Amino acid sequence: MEESRLLLRLLAPSLASMAASCSLLPAPVDGEQEITTPAAHLGRALGADFELADWSEVSSYFERLGRQSSRVSVQKVGETTEGRDFLLAAISSRENLAAIGRLQEAAHRIADPRGLDEEDKEALLARAKPFVFISIGMHSTETAAPQFGMEFAHLLATSDDEPFKSAREEMVCLIAPCLNPDGLDHVVSWYRETVGTPYEGSGLLRLYQYYAGHDNNRDWFMLSQNETRIVTRLLYSEWCPQVYWDVHQQGRSRERFFVPPFRDPLNPNLDPAIIAGIGQIGTRALFDMTREGLTGVSTGVTYDMWWNGGNRNVPVRHNIVGLLTEAASVNIASPVFLPKSQLSAPRGIEGYAPSNRFPDPWPGGWWRIRDIIDYEHAFARSLLGSIAREPQLWLQNSLAAAQRAIDVGSRLTSGGAPRGWILPADNRDLGAVRRLVDTLLLSGVELGVAREEFRADGRSWPGGSIVIRRNQPYGQHVKDLFEVQRYPDGDPPYDVAGWTLPLLMGVHRVEVMGELEVSTDPVETPTAALAGFGKDRVSDELDGRDSDSWRKAFEWLAQERGVGLSSEGMLSPVEEGAEPQGLHYKELPRIGVYSPWSGSMDEGWARYVLDTFDVPYLSVRNEMIRAGSLNDFLDVLIIASISGRSLDSGRSLGSVPPEFTRGLEPEGTAALDDFVRGGGTLVCLGRSASWAIELFDFPLRDVTRGEDAGDFSCPGSVLRAVPNAENNPHLQGLPRSMAVFFAGSAAWEFEDSAKQDADASEVWLRYGQSRVLLSGWIRNPEAIVGKAAWIRMDHGRGQVHLFGFRPQYRGWSHGTFQLLFRAVLSAAVDS
Repeated sequence: MEESRLLLRLLAPSLASMAASCSLLPAPVDGEQEITTPAAHLGRALGADFELADWSEVSSYFERLGRQSSRVSVQKVGETTEGRDFLLAAISSRENLAAIGRLQEAAHRIADPRGLDEEDKEALLARAKPFVFISIGMHSTETAAPQFGMEFAHLLATSDDEPFKSAREEMVCLIAPCLNPDGLDHVVSWYRETVGTPYEGSGLLRLYQYYAGHDNNRDWFMLSQNETRIVTRLLYSEWCPQVYWDVHQQGRSRERFFVPPFRDPLNPNLDPAIIAGIGQIGTRALFDMTREGLTGVSTGVTYDMWWNGGNRNVPVRHNIVGLLTEAASVNIASPVFLPKSQLSAPRGIEGYAPSNRFPDPWPGGWWRIRDIIDYEHAFARSLLGSIAREPQLWLQNSLAAAQRAIDVGSRLTSGGAPRGWILPADNRDLGAVRRLVDTLLLSGVELGVAREEFRADGRSWPGGSIVIRRNQPYGQHVKDLFEVQRYPDGDPPYDVAGWTLPLLMGVHRVEVMGELEVSTDPVETPTAALAGFGKDRVSDELDGRDSDSWRKAFEWLAQERGVGLSSEGMLSPVEEGAEPQGLHYKELPRIGVYSPWSGSMDEGWARYVLDTFDVPYLSVRNEMIRAGSLNDFLDVLIIASISGRSLDSGRSLGSVPPEFTRGLEPEGTAALDDFVRGGGTLVCLGRSASWAIELFDFPLRDVTRGEDAGDFSCPGSVLRAVPNAENNPHLQGLPRSMAVFFAGSAAWEFEDSAKQDADASEVWLRYGQSRVLLSGWIRNPEAIVGKAAWIRMDHGRGQVHLFGFRPQYRGWSHGTFQLLFRAVLSAAVDS
């Protein structure tokens, strides 16, 4: 095998050069200098085995292409989380780019046709050109797309072959060369360091996106990350494209390439013609790619159109044809050999054999990064051809979908309820409302503030409340975020089943089913939207129900001021020598966050929450724990949802350089036991809580697993939980019930039923006693009703907090962030 790899590495450059020399290079555009090819820019064949382009190479090529060609305009449109430039390229004819301002204006009116009559619409369509937005390289281990993007941009800018020539004339193509430049650099750097070693193709030592890692494709309705926010602004505020293509890779053992349409279930909030358009483009691509002799293309499998939040999902809620392709992966850039016996059928198809959804299976063999690029080119050619042949069709489709969204909100068609939503001005968590409003505004949603008290559905609501009307172009997006989801009966969901955003954020939202007659002032910023909130507060104390208050509490503690939490749930500074009423947090605890040498997304989201609320912490590695004496530098250690095997053993020997292997091992677990017994606080989330229960031999049983669980299942939904706040000063001010996100989470009971009442005070949060499902899907909910969701256990002089769910889940569950804060600060209570 080593000899084969060496031979491949030696032959790869010559094979790639031979392939490149057989391709016809387009002639320079008339009147322009010769335009540099990607291979010439890189100084090597593009898509060669064992070679990757980093962000400096990709970005400098696009900038060079923009300088050389009048058909290409490249702009810096923002900065990544780590400070790299984020680029967008617009490629079209010179005439279209010269008129780009007018074309953008037309695209905006297509996206929002309010006030246009039929004659206006015809004139609008006549002067418009379709915009197609292509997003590349969001998942940085999916390495082919950034190289494909360079080559595709060059062809589109220079080739007079079809479909490129017609595409330049009939449309504007917008290319984001990489949606995660930070991650691209991290992956390329690690691969270059390990290629040719025993660790070739091994996983990174860190997340490739600073907080989210692979979860960066789960942020498109919450918009917590810089990169997500940049693209969202481009889509709904600046360009308003009609078609969006999200380029991805998947595992290597199934089909070579997935194209739409998607499998069921179909979310009922999605426009049927937009869905049909997705199917038409995908079906044509299947036809074109199969005619070209590309085998292993599937359709209608694996990926559904149910949940909101992915990069190709949210545009569909904005009347945009959202496309996803998934190519089979290689080993980063190393080729893989796959005999047919190791290939699996696409999900949803029985047996690796021809099917209506998989007409020509790939026979097996070598699979290279160049193969991925070629398949992506084939889809791109089909996509350009579909749009360029009928440009008016795609403009008309988006305009008609926008009009239907407006009409359904105006009750000009059936299904017009609710008519809108209210965020009452008496909401207590201003921080959560501010974040929700920011997310909606960035998504292109229109908000208004009520000028005075008003009535809706027979009830009165205070002036200053935020009003969201449904009869707007993106009203269906709001409906999809704000309503309760009910996943259809049948197979369990592929991903998230319920995501009702106000519930997750702890924001009171009201659906208005009847007429929404209220005078409002439009708002453009979260600050303006919240101007009427909190006016009933007369105390100098801060409301503990407001997440902003906890940020202030940590600030006070950092200033070496104590903080009190009153029995009414109010936070206030405690001046030196004063006697606080209620709970007294005496100092800022020294906080650590466990960080494995493998990159944990849940750990990343824990860091995101702490950084967002300006909570100082130290990242703690395995070797720091194994060294012992943790009490010397820590008061609290947070362990995110990480498997027990990973915690105990870490990365296996031989998978990465030896200094990055090993986990806590016996000496580390002994050090943690000493830490807690010596007065430390351990906070364990999700899977790590199950590990801690075994480590400390706590008498708890997880009722969601084992024989007692039956057929219980809940892969991703919003559930109801009830704080045990009576006589618990740590929980004062919490609402009577809370929404938590349950994704394969845990629910506990004490093994000795006789101890249930005696140990009830240790249960800080329980799942609801009935009707536990708020939004999504759950099977056999009776298994967890009334069971413990958050438990605090004594251990020596210290304590262990066990969260069955993840209170910081993907940065979505804003309403439960403060549970993590309360657990952390329980270490700082003045007893």
